[in-house]
Amino acid sequence: MNNMSAPDRVNSTVRISMRRIVGLDGLRAIATGLVLVFHLIPGWAGIGYIGVDIFFVLSGFLITSLLIVSSANHGGPRLADFWRRRFRRLFPAVFVATIGASALAVFAGADARVALGRQVLGSLTATYNWVEIASGSSYFEQASPLLFTNMWSLAVEQQFYLFWPIIVVLLLRRRTRWRIAVSLAIAAGSIALHIVLLGEDVTRSYMGTDTHLWGLMFGACLAFAMSRTVVGRHELAASPRSAQWGRAGWVGILAIMAAGMTIPDSLAMYPWAMVAASALTVLVIRALLPDVQSAESSALRAVLGSRILSWIGVRSYGIYLWHWPLFVIFYYRLPLLDPMIVAAAVAVLSVIAAHLSFTYIEDPIRRMGLRPWLASIRDRISRLNPAGAIASVTAPLLVLSLAGAAIITAPSVSSAQQAVEDGGKADADIHAPEGTPDANPETISPIPGGGAQSTTPPTPEAPEPTPEPTPAFVGPATWDEVTIIGDSIVLASQYSLSEAMPGVVIDAAESRSIQAAPTIIAQHAANGTLGNFVVVSLATNGAISDGNVDAVLDAVGPERKVVFVTAFGPPRASWIPDSNRAIASAAHRHPDRVLVADWYTAIADHTDLLAGDAVHPGREGAKIYAETIRTTLTP
Repeated sequence: MNNMSAPDRVNSTVRISMRRIVGLDGLRAIATGLVLVFHLIPGWAGIGYIGVDIFFVLSGFLITSLLIVSSANHGGPRLADFWRRRFRRLFPAVFVATIGASALAVFAGADARVALGRQVLGSLTATYNWVEIASGSSYFEQASPLLFTNMWSLAVEQQFYLFWPIIVVLLLRRRTRWRIAVSLAIAAGSIALHIVLLGEDVTRSYMGTDTHLWGLMFGACLAFAMSRTVVGRHELAASPRSAQWGRAGWVGILAIMAAGMTIPDSLAMYPWAMVAASALTVLVIRALLPDVQSAESSALRAVLGSRILSWIGVRSYGIYLWHWPLFVIFYYRLPLLDPMIVAAAVAVLSVIAAHLSFTYIEDPIRRMGLRPWLASIRDRISRLNPAGAIASVTAPLLVLSLAGAAIITAPSVSSAQQAVEDGGKADADIHAPEGTPDANPETISPIPGGGAQSTTPPTPEAPEPTPEPTPAFVGPATWDEVTIIGDSIVLASQYSLSEAMPGVVIDAAESRSIQAAPTIIAQHAANGTLGNFVVVSLATNGAISDGNVDAVLDAVGPERKVVFVTAFGPPRASWIPDSNRAIASAAHRHPDRVLVADWYTAIADHTDLLAGDAVHPGREGAKIYAETIRTTLTP
C-alpha cells in the first residue's frame, strides 16, 4: 500500500521543484551577523551563538524539502546524487578556508597552530566536533582559542547530511503525521541528552551531534508539515491565517535579534535559549512560505529579501568559515590591538575571502562539478603568458606548502599552557617558554619580505591608583603565614613564588574565578592552613565586584589581612578594568584590612615577558609577579 502523500507521488509528465522562498538568504545573513558580533566584540551582552541554531533550522528545512522533491520526481530520494551535490556545495569552501587559514597561521606565531594537525583532519573529514571532544579541549576556552573551533557546527551539519537522507527514505513510506512524530521524537531525545550530559564545561553537550539535533529536526518537521506548499506543482492558494503567520514571523525575527543582542549568557541558556531560537526560526520560515500572503508577510519578505541581506546571505557560509580563523590569527599576532579594530578588520576580510571563494571556486564547482572546473582552470592557464602561468601554478603550491609547514611545526600546547605546566619547575628543568623575549613570536616575528619587526603594541589604560599601605602595617614574620589562592597565573608563577617566599602556602587551579574564593578560604580555615595573610589572585577569569570583595573579607575574618592582586590581559578581557577598579575601591574602603599587589602596573611595560595570550607570565614574568606580591607584604 502506498502511504505517500500527494506531493510525494511521481508524475511522469510533470517535473516537480521547490517553490522559491524569498527571504531565506536574508535570514542567513542575520544568523551570520549574530555569530560574528558574538565572537568578535568583547563583552557583548547577547547570546549571538543562537545564529548557529538558525542555520541548523534552515538546513533541516531545506535538505528535507530537497529530499521530498527528489522522491516526488524519481520515486524516492537518489542518495548518491544527493551526497554528490552536498559534497560539491560544502567541501570546496571548507578545503579553501582550512588550507588558506593554516597557511596564514605560519605568520601568527606557534600559539595559532596549536594542535593544528588534528584540527585540519577534523575539518576536512567533517568530524571536527568529535575530534575535539575526544581530545578533551574546551569550546569555550577564551585565553587560548584554537584556529578552527567554528568547524564544529559544519561537522554536525555534514554528519546530518549523511544519516538523515537514509531516515527520510524510510519516513517517506509513512504518512505525514508519522514523519513529524519521528522528527519531534529525535528532537526531544537530543534535548534530553543535552541536559543529561550538561556539566561544568558544556563542550560535550554543545558540540555533540547527538546533543544538538533539535534545530535540524525542527526544520525537518516544518518541511514535512508544509510539503504541499513547499513542493511546487499546482497553483497555490493563500493561507487563511496569512495575517497571523505574518505577524508571528515578525515576532520571531525581532525576538531572535533581541535575544542575540541583549540576553546575557549563562548555564541556564543551555539548551533552552537555543531551543527557543530554533522554534522562533520555524515561525520566521513559515511566514516566508509563498502561501502566506498578507501585508505583514510582504513587509518581512521585503526586509529579508533586500539586496544587501541577500548578497551577504549567499556568501554567509564562507563568511562563517573564515571569520574565526582570521580572528584567531589577529588574536595571537597582535594580542593587545584594540578589539574593535580587530572586529572591523576580521569582518571585512571575511567578506572579501568569502566573496572570492564563492565567485571563483564554490559556485563554479557547484554548477560544473569538480573535474570540469579543474579542466577550465587548466585551459585558462594554458592561454596565459609564461610568467602568468608560472605564477598561477606556484601560488596554490606555495599556500599548500605553508599549510603543510604549519601542520608539521604545530605545538601540542599553547605557550600559555606551557607556562602553566612549567610554573612549578625549577629553572634548570625547563626550556624558555614562548612568552620570553627570545622566543615570543608575538613580540619579534618574521615579516614576509625580509627582516624582523617589533610588534609590541601599546599597553591598555592603567587601573585607578592604589593607596599605599598604612604606616601601622606589619608584614608576616615568616612566609608560612601567607596563603595564596589563585588561578593559572599563580600556577605559572608557582616556582618563583616559592623561591621568593619560602614556605608560602599555594592553592591554585586553572580557570578559577573569584566566585570560588569564599568556599576555598573556608576550607583552609577549617583545615588550619589559612595564614594570617591571604593573597587572592582571581581577577583573570571573570569580573570582581564589591560584593565579591565583601564575601572574601567575611570568609577571611577581621583578624587577617587580604592582598588582592590586580589582573593584566588583552583588551578583549573587558572585565579586567572593572575588576581592578573594584580592587582599588576595596583598599580605599578597608585600608586596615586590604592591600593591593599591582601586577597590572608591574607587567604593563614588560608584555614581552608574557605568553602568546598576553595573560600568563613566562619564567621572567613570573619572577616579577612573585616580587610584586612579596614587596606588597613587606612594609
